[in-house]
Amino acid sequence: MSSFMLEIDERTRLAGANRMELLLFHLGGPEVYGINVFKVREVVKMPDLTVVPGADARIIGMASLRGKMVPVIDLRQALRLPGHPDDPHAGHLIISEYNVTLQGLFVAGVDRIIRVSWDQVKAPPALVRNGGGQGAVTAVTMLDDGRMVMILDVEKILADICPRPDEEVFGVIQAPSAHRPVKVFFADDSVVARKQIGKTLERLGFPFVQATTGGEAWRLLQDIAAKAAEEKKEFREVIQIILTDIEMPEMDGFTLVKHIRADPRFQGVPIIMHSSLTGSCNMEKGQAVGATDYVTKFDPKILAEKLLFHSQERV
Repeated sequence: MSSFMLEIDERTRLAGANRMELLLFHLGGPEVYGINVFKVREVVKMPDLTVVPGADARIIGMASLRGKMVPVIDLRQALRLPGHPDDPHAGHLIISEYNVTLQGLFVAGVDRIIRVSWDQVKAPPALVRNGGGQGAVTAVTMLDDGRMVMILDVEKILADICPRPDEEVFGVIQAPSAHRPVKVFFADDSVVARKQIGKTLERLGFPFVQATTGGEAWRLLQDIAAKAAEEKKEFREVIQIILTDIEMPEMDGFTLVKHIRADPRFQGVPIIMHSSLTGSCNMEKGQAVGATDYVTKFDPKILAEKLLFHSQERV
C-alpha cells in the first residue's frame, strides 16, 4: 500500500478524464467506505499514539510521522457507529490532506484501490445526506459484487469535531462599498463547503445559485442559459461568476469546466475552481481545461478576494 502514492501524475490525468481512484476501507463491520486516493498521502500500520488530555473523544491521540505531529481521528466514533471501538494496534492509519492540513484517520482495515468514473458516483438520497448520519456520506458507488461503497465527506467530519463560530470564520469579510453585486453560480457536493461558500457570498452581498453535483450543475447551467436566450439576454447578464469544486458525483469539476468552455453561450464568464485538493498539478489541470482561477479550500478571506477581483472585471 505504501507505493500507490508514487503515481500522482497518473492520478491527475484520471481527474481530467472524469475518473478517479477510491481507497476502500472498513470500520469493523461489513460496510465499505471510500476516500479519493488523491487526498491520501500514505497508509501505515497504526503507530504509537500520544494521548492528549482534554481532547475530543473522537481524537484518540497524536502520531509523530517524520517529524510532523498528526491528530488521529477514530472514524468509527466520528461516524457514531454502534459497537465498541476497534483495537488501535490492529488497524491502519490513513494520512489524508484536507484544506492544507494533515489528519490521521484510524480505520479497522484497508481493502484495495478501485478506479471508477464519476458518472458512476451518485449523491445519496436527501434523507441520508441530512439525516441521522450527520451528513458524513457525500456520495455512493457500487462494486462489481453488488456491495455499496459510501464515500465520506471528511470536511464534514472535521467540522463536526472542531466547529468554529461564524464570526471567527467570516468576520474578516466585509461587503464592498459602491460595488455592483454580481450573481454567482457554484457547485459543491460537501454540505460544509456549500454552507461556507453561501455565507461568504452573503457577507459580500452577492446573490447565488447552487448545485450539489457536477451533473446537476451542468443541467442547471444549461437551463439558465436557455431561459436567458428566451428573454433575449446573454448568459453573463444573469450569472457573472461560476465557482466549482473538483470532486463531485456524476461529473467532476474539470469535466464541468470543459463542457462550459465548449459552449459559446457561456463565453466570457470567469470560472474559479475551489477545492481541498492541493498542489500545483490541480491548478495546471484547471488552467488546461479553461478555468480562470483556482483557490484552495477553505480560507474565506482569500475566496472573497478572488470573487471580488473577478467581479470587478465584470464591471
